[in-house]
Amino acid sequence: MRPSCPWLFAAVLTLSSAGAVAAEPKQAAPPTEEITVLGKRPTVTPSTSYWVEDAYTTFPLLGADFAQGLILWNHPQPWNNIGASFPPVRALEGLAALGWDIERIQRNSRLGEGWESKVANVRDQIQQQVDAAKVAGYTRVVLAGQEVGGGLALEAAKSVDGLYGIIAFAPNSGIFWGNGKLAPVSRPTDAAGQVMLTRTWDQLEHAKAERLMVLFPTTDEQVPHVRGPTARDILAKRNDLSFLLVDETAQVYTTEAADTPGFDPYATCLALYLSPTLAVHPGEFHCGTDELPAALAQMGVKPRGGEGWFGYSDRGQVVYVELSADGRGPLTYGWGAAANGKTRPGFKTLPVKLTDDTVTAELAPDQLLRAVRHGALLRMTIDLADGTRDAVMLHRVAGNS
Repeated sequence: MRPSCPWLFAAVLTLSSAGAVAAEPKQAAPPTEEITVLGKRPTVTPSTSYWVEDAYTTFPLLGADFAQGLILWNHPQPWNNIGASFPPVRALEGLAALGWDIERIQRNSRLGEGWESKVANVRDQIQQQVDAAKVAGYTRVVLAGQEVGGGLALEAAKSVDGLYGIIAFAPNSGIFWGNGKLAPVSRPTDAAGQVMLTRTWDQLEHAKAERLMVLFPTTDEQVPHVRGPTARDILAKRNDLSFLLVDETAQVYTTEAADTPGFDPYATCLALYLSPTLAVHPGEFHCGTDELPAALAQMGVKPRGGEGWFGYSDRGQVVYVELSADGRGPLTYGWGAAANGKTRPGFKTLPVKLTDDTVTAELAPDQLLRAVRHGALLRMTIDLADGTRDAVMLHRVAGNS
């Protein structure tokens, strides 16, 4: 995130060059996987290396004529190697609720030990799925994945054509450094970590898409190296894609960070970033500022030239607040779809009470909004009907008109 918006994504820039991919350490044999399927699929046998399922029974596929696009999800591969039975991360459920069709690309981990075998088994199949989606009428196809699945999405995007986007949560190349049981015996060796680093740099240099989102969480157990600064340097040198990078300074933790509540503001931002109505430009996309046009359109809000602020609640709710030009009221309060995609966006115009830098407004008889201005920041709390309270940090909108 730009230093000008430290309240959302902090950025630390260093320079590093990408090197050639090193040899991969010998891997232990993974345990047998029980194939678990959730949705409509072709017949699966023990020798099947790959199949496709619907991601959610609660969000049936809308089809190319009605969906925002199609997301192809590549699952992680945890220590017990039953990644095919893992549901997509919670951020993907929000995208499904917002009208994206999501299908799971399932890998049989009994076949193809090692990174190169996994890539060989999946890459051509991904291209076939993308081609089939285009024939079916999908104009926007996104490759997504977590951990090994994120690495496979990035790797496939080096050769797969016609991608609208890539989403890679804590990507890695799946070096198996455990003992084959349900938990690792240690963190990866430095040599293994370097293999994954150089693969990451190569993928970021060559992946092809219009929009790219990458998460490098704090304390990634599977890649114990800081990747954000070098990744930002590599991506900033490209002039052919827009990228959204959430790095280790964002303070979302562990390899499963995209499944945690701490990621919710970034999940909301990701949904806005992927919005077909939002024009993006090559270079870095900055959450907290660049998604404002899409957020306002989602809320149905048109700025009126007053003093405006924009930001996220601690639950991932996107919020816009604007005082009238004379600074006395009324107050425009707008809210978006939130991380789960299930909140109906909208806005209200409310009378306010102003005391020095404090703003108070009644959203409903049992819902009170309080906000205090601190220069370019607005710190706000919202007392909700269920007795809970949302905290919201908003940043002043420049050139609001």
